Amino acid sequence: MRILHLSKFYTPDPGGLEQVVACLAAGAAERGHQVRVVCATGSAWVKDTGERKTETSHSGVVVVRLPTHGIIWSQPIVPGYLRAARWHADVVYVHRPNPLADLAAVLGPARPLVIHHHSDVQRQRAARWVYGPVSRWVARSAQAVVVATSSHLGHAADIGTEARTTKVRVIPYGVDAARYRPGVRPARPEVLPPRSAGAIGLFVGRLVSYKGLEVLLDAVTGTTLGLVIVGDGPLRATLEQRIAERQLGHRVVLAGRMSDHAMPGLYQATDYCVLPSTTPAEMFGIVQLEAMACGRPVISTALSTGVREVNVPGVTGLVVPPGDSLALRGAMETLAGNAELRARLGEAGRSRVLARFTVERMIDAHLELCAELLPRTDS
Repeated sequence: MRILHLSKFYTPDPGGLEQVVACLAAGAAERGHQVRVVCATGSAWVKDTGERKTETSHSGVVVVRLPTHGIIWSQPIVPGYLRAARWHADVVYVHRPNPLADLAAVLGPARPLVIHHHSDVQRQRAARWVYGPVSRWVARSAQAVVVATSSHLGHAADIGTEARTTKVRVIPYGVDAARYRPGVRPARPEVLPPRSAGAIGLFVGRLVSYKGLEVLLDAVTGTTLGLVIVGDGPLRATLEQRIAERQLGHRVVLAGRMSDHAMPGLYQATDYCVLPSTTPAEMFGIVQLEAMACGRPVISTALSTGVREVNVPGVTGLVVPPGDSLALRGAMETLAGNAELRARLGEAGRSRVLARFTVERMIDAHLELCAELLPRTDS
C-alpha cells in the first residue's frame, strides 16, 4: 500500500502526536509499504531553511518538510502543503488538530481518508468557531475516524455526530515494550538529584500550563521529595525562577529536553512517573505507557480524557484530583516511602502495556484498517 500521513510536525519534534505518527509511518514502511509524511518545519526543533526538504529515514519513510510562513492560532502557514498532499496514495491519514491537513485531504484526489483524531482544538476559541464546521464537513467525507480511547469521544466535537456513530475505530496508542523495559542501563547521575533525597519522581513533557507544573512544584515545596523535570517549553524560565525562589535546586532538577535514546535509562534511574496535568488538553499521556513499560508506577490526575484509561488506580499507580497539590504531595510521598508498593504497581503496569498498549498492536490494527478501506477488486 501507499500510505500518506498529513501531520503538523514530525520527529525530531517532541510531542505525543509526533511520536505516534513516527511509529505508524516507520512500522508500515518496515512491513514493506510505501509511506510518505508531509509536515511543516520552523518548529522548536527543526530549523526552517525556507526551502522544501525531502528526506528518507532509515526505516524507509519519505518525509517532506515544507517551509513555514508564520503561525496563526498555533497553525503553521504552509502554502506548499496542498500541493505536497496530492501524492498518489492508496490511503490518506489526517492527524488532528491540523486544519490545513483537513483541507489538503478533501481538495486533493479522491482517496480513502482516515482521520486520526488526537484531540480537538483546545485553547483558541476563535479558531474552533472557524474550524469546527470545516472539520465536521471533512469528517463526513472520511471513511474512518480513529481515536485512541473511548474517552476521546467525549472531547471530539470536531468529528460530528455522523462520524461519531458510524465511523469511529478505537485503536490504543502503543510503545516499544522491548525498548522501554526493566534492566536498561540507568541514565547519567548528573541529571538526578542526590540520592539522599530518597526515591526520585520523574516528569516528562512540554513545559506548558496544562501540564500542571506549578501544582507539581507546590507539591514538593516543604518536603524532602526528589524530582527530575524533563522537557522544554515556554514555562522554562518561570520554572527556573520558582525553583530558585523556593530553594528547591538541591532536590528538583530541570533537566531540559533529552534525547529519545536516553529516556529508557532515565525511567530506570528514577522511581516513579508523575503526570499532574490539569485540563482536558492532556488527552492521553504516552509518557504513562513508557514508564509502565519500564516497570515504574504512575501518578496521574482524574481527567475525563483517555488519561484515565491508561493508569488504573491502585493497580498500576495512583490517581489524584487535577490541581490538588496536597493530594499530589500525598501520592508522591506514598510511593517514595514504599519500595514494595512501587514494585507491585510497576510490575502490573508493564503487564498492562504488554496486554494492550504495544506499538506492534497499534501498527497492525492501523494496517488492517487501511487494507479494509482499499477498493475491492474482482478476482
